[in-house]
Amino acid sequence: MEQRSLTDKQAAVLAFVEGWAARHGVPPTVREVAAHFGFRSPRAAADHLDALVRKGALRRTPNTARGLRVVATGDAAVTGTAGVPIVGDVAAGLPILAVENTLGHLTLESAFGSGDLFAVRVRGDSMIDYGIHEGDYVIVRKAPVVEPDAIAVVYVEGEATVKKLRKTRTGYELIAGNPNYAPVAITAETQGFAVAGPVVGVVRSMA
Repeated sequence: MEQRSLTDKQAAVLAFVEGWAARHGVPPTVREVAAHFGFRSPRAAADHLDALVRKGALRRTPNTARGLRVVATGDAAVTGTAGVPIVGDVAAGLPILAVENTLGHLTLESAFGSGDLFAVRVRGDSMIDYGIHEGDYVIVRKAPVVEPDAIAVVYVEGEATVKKLRKTRTGYELIAGNPNYAPVAITAETQGFAVAGPVVGVVRSMA
């Protein structure tokens, strides 16, 4: 199979297929893909799925409505990792029967959505009240603007920091999640300020 890089739309469709399979235990139909992306007809969705099959990212069982399957080796060629296999659910309350049945693979896209994602490692304790600790990796979706009061990674004077970003009349305030850190005012005079994007997830090792 071909293992060429994917377009942005193809990567989004692949992430949707993988995420749907992880949530529902079965892959989506062509019509469900079309409905999710707002395509005018299932043909447009089928064209993207055909391209993913040609590129080795998906495998299709003929004459089956839910015959799509994400190919781990194709995923590795496209994203650099096949992801972590999802083998079922676990209860945080009463125990449930654990059945090891692979439902798909957990990747950044299936966990945090499609888009231009990147990760940065956190240094310091300024965001502990927001559940972000030193050594965590925050997952960021590249975007020049974010929603009001979003937690975001921003650049200030050439340094990157993660803070809650609050709009003010004169610019922004960077709000820490730790009372030991005062807000930082961002104005038109602040050098090298830019928004990298909103934080969409946190990855932490428990080892």
